[in-house]
Amino acid sequence: MTEKRELASPGPLVADRRSADWRDAPGWTDPTVSRLSTGIGGPVGRYALLGRTRFFTPLRALLLLAVVFLALGWFTKAACIQQGPVGENGALGLDWGDNRQYVAMCYSDVVPLYGAERLSAGAFPYKTSWEEPGPDGQSQVRYMEYPVLAGLYQYVSMRAAKAWDAASWLPGGLQVAIYFDIVAVGLAAAWLVTVWATALSAGRRIWDAALVAASPLVAVHAFTNFDALATAFAAGGLLAWARRRPVLAGVLFGLGAATKLYPLLLFGPLLLLCLRTGKLRALGQAAGAAAAAWLAVNLPIMILYPRGWAEFFRLNTERGADPDSIYNVARSLTGWSGWDTSTLNSVSLLLFAAACGGIAWLAWTAPRRPRLAQLCFLVVAAFLLTNKVW
Repeated sequence: MTEKRELASPGPLVADRRSADWRDAPGWTDPTVSRLSTGIGGPVGRYALLGRTRFFTPLRALLLLAVVFLALGWFTKAACIQQGPVGENGALGLDWGDNRQYVAMCYSDVVPLYGAERLSAGAFPYKTSWEEPGPDGQSQVRYMEYPVLAGLYQYVSMRAAKAWDAASWLPGGLQVAIYFDIVAVGLAAAWLVTVWATALSAGRRIWDAALVAASPLVAVHAFTNFDALATAFAAGGLLAWARRRPVLAGVLFGLGAATKLYPLLLFGPLLLLCLRTGKLRALGQAAGAAAAAWLAVNLPIMILYPRGWAEFFRLNTERGADPDSIYNVARSLTGWSGWDTSTLNSVSLLLFAAACGGIAWLAWTAPRRPRLAQLCFLVVAAFLLTNKVW
């Protein structure tokens, strides 16, 4: 007697058995990815069912890729949080001898600012001041130099580091190293939000977000400063705008501007596209929400500690060209002495305005309406190239 055998699936079949063949497949459309894919069997087959993976969806794969590069980013900074007997009588301290932070290419603003901004003393940003030599050699009064949300993030991270250090049952270490690690965890989470929002904004071209998740800049600069906080707000704002939620987009842009300046620049592309499509009402809602969110964060500090709050604007007005700016590159290559601060500010502003004018002309006259992300990229790139601070 022949036993009747039935074919069984390894798991219950999904209700929707369609293939997500609407999704862009880089192995088909990108020559570089197509060639690289030969190492793992080549591009996905023409008749393969897309979008049927139960766990490793494109978004989860992108987030995992981002985690790998964030780990690389942490290890590039690890040499700068090593301790050694560098203090008096062999007391432990950060081993930054012989310019280790530059020789090992591990420098991060997070580490020196812990002491320079008086966070190590438990000071509240914008309230506490100190004196240090200015560019002219004269003593000047200084305060926290970051916008309010970035400053408060540092303060909360400092409090968490001190609480960790005070807990005898937790692993110990130099307080500044604990502080750096806590800051890094928050920045990593913010960068994952950036990748998540970018991936969802990309739609059918979700794999384009791999350019964000696996960017070499993540391995080098993810933990150099606090920019990941602003990118999370900016990317979230763009996603909210794409989902037709202008108020939420405005709130996120406003919070981003309270963290770093550049998310505010994204209103330029929004204005251009809203003028072209007639969606000025949505733009007004977003702008109003952004102003309200920015004021909600800034107004208390502005009222309580006006001098400390204004330090960010004062410093960026009076500082010269940073070593990594295009102006310093030109000065290094040509022997040019450079402009004074007032002239440099004017030139930088005019160059940026000219670049924005070109972008506006392109957005207005292009036969096919540009995408918002395209214009945002051009504006941010113009800002970076023409600004005196990278």
